Amino acid sequence: MECRACHAPIIKFFSLGQMPLVNLFLNKEEIINEKRFDLSVGFCHRCYLVQLINAVAPEKLFSDYIYFSSTSKFFLEHCKETAEQLTKKLKLNSKSLVLEIASNDGAQLQFFKNLGIEVLGIDPAKNIAEVANKKGIPTISEFFNYKFAKRLKEDKNIQADLIFGANVLAHVPEIVDFVKGIKIILKPNGTAVFEFPYLKGLLEKKFDTIYHEHVFYYSLIALKNLFKKANLEIYDVEITPMQGGSLKIFVSHPNNFRISANVKNLINKEIQDGFDKIETFKKMNEDVLNLKNELTLLLKKLKSEGKKIAAYSAPAKGNILLNYFNINENYLDFIVDKSEAKQGLCTPGTHLLVHPPKKINQDKPDYLLILCWNIADEIIKQLEDYHNAGGKFIIPIPDIKIV
Repeated sequence: MECRACHAPIIKFFSLGQMPLVNLFLNKEEIINEKRFDLSVGFCHRCYLVQLINAVAPEKLFSDYIYFSSTSKFFLEHCKETAEQLTKKLKLNSKSLVLEIASNDGAQLQFFKNLGIEVLGIDPAKNIAEVANKKGIPTISEFFNYKFAKRLKEDKNIQADLIFGANVLAHVPEIVDFVKGIKIILKPNGTAVFEFPYLKGLLEKKFDTIYHEHVFYYSLIALKNLFKKANLEIYDVEITPMQGGSLKIFVSHPNNFRISANVKNLINKEIQDGFDKIETFKKMNEDVLNLKNELTLLLKKLKSEGKKIAAYSAPAKGNILLNYFNINENYLDFIVDKSEAKQGLCTPGTHLLVHPPKKINQDKPDYLLILCWNIADEIIKQLEDYHNAGGKFIIPIPDIKIV
């Protein structure tokens, strides 16, 4: 297998084996035909890009999607702060255009629109684009690539002051074509901002960010090489708490902005931490195996004591954990999720029927395994009554914690 960015050979260092598509929930009749795909990760020694060995076609993953951004209050607060921060930093105004790639249901763009800025969303999922349009967020249902960007610029005279993408840069197999599309549609003095889970998380036992949608796992040294291919440069970077630790990068045409010390400092830190060496990533195998043994032993012990255990939320990362750790109905009494689109369906691979959260009050489990561990504080606050009544929470990643 060769690198999707520079075509050098990539070397496998970690594998989750054959995994179902973790955002594809099933009704009972569909379980028998469920497909699994290899989920292995490799490293490019030339450009340092960490990526899946085998990618599933984006059309299979995103054309009809079940994840709606607006489900999380924490995420919406983050969207509001992001809109305010970027409007101020980039001096956006009523004459500016913000174009978001993978805009989902308009959760982010609505806050730019509220600030009086023109917005345009691009999202391949027709069902979700329809929801966004109904909310008054103009959204085109297409995959973003070079050809599409060229069409927007030449046919519709569209160029953006800000191109924004949260959790999209990791999802695109044809990544060089994608960044060349950014180059075309970005105004001469514009900025593209991307936020995505940071590669460092893999070295902190956050292995559950590995799933078929995430083709890439980015370090800043790899991103610098990638954007160079489209004659773009990264001029600033921030580390944010999203998804358990994310990078937010600021990209422009060359020589438009002074390169921030943040960029130089993080690149130096990554070299110091060995992000340019495959040996660094091989260490995660043992760490994840130890975590698996620790969590399954804990759940077995609690079940042997007659405790009732439920899982809270069924995000992609949670479904990876359940499948790779083989946590099923032998460990869990039931699972709940706030998303109505998931309720009444079965989780990928483990085939647990998803219930609405009210089942927690009805069945009163002794423990809740929080699978959306990255927003555990929000969940614990929401379920204060359950906690006050003696219910306990298990946070599985990065280290197992009982609250």
